[in-house]
Amino acid sequence: MARTWVVACAAAGCVALTASACGSLTLLSAASAPIRVMASESCPSALGLANGVSNSYAGTQLVAPSPTSGLICRYTPPYPFGVQPNTDPAALYRQVELTQSQAVRLAGVIDSISTEVPTGTVNCPDDDESTTVIALAYSDTPDIDLWYKDSGCQTLDNGRLRVYEVGNSMFYGAFDALIDAWAPPHS
Repeated sequence: MARTWVVACAAAGCVALTASACGSLTLLSAASAPIRVMASESCPSALGLANGVSNSYAGTQLVAPSPTSGLICRYTPPYPFGVQPNTDPAALYRQVELTQSQAVRLAGVIDSISTEVPTGTVNCPDDDESTTVIALAYSDTPDIDLWYKDSGCQTLDNGRLRVYEVGNSMFYGAFDALIDAWAPPHS
């Protein structure tokens, strides 16, 4: 179902109005059911009730530079778009381990995504509610997880900061291309 976002910014902050939610566009509230993924482990087989990620990272970017490895976990959308009734929604369909050079490249692309908040009226493509979780490992700090809402008006967040695909060429260009090349989406 296509959704229309009306994004308005005022002196008090930015608010996105969707068919289902209102909220801050720059700083996020903690997810009510966050998931924690470690790059050195396997992806969870399903997301269950997870609706975001949990991190201790408090930097001003989505990720820190120089990860040592990474993991991409792609999940099917809930039924009727993905798994059949009476099965777990958001089931894992692709798991890809990233080498250090791939993880460093991905972190660089993520850090180049504009943090500008979109404004105006946007017509979003169909949203099948599929999700990708990305974990990046570091030698001297805890792993950083990212929640990538990979359909509709796409977003990428670390549980605290969020960036938007709308009007963001590094997001819909370089970032999407890397994720789709290394971990192709479901068909």
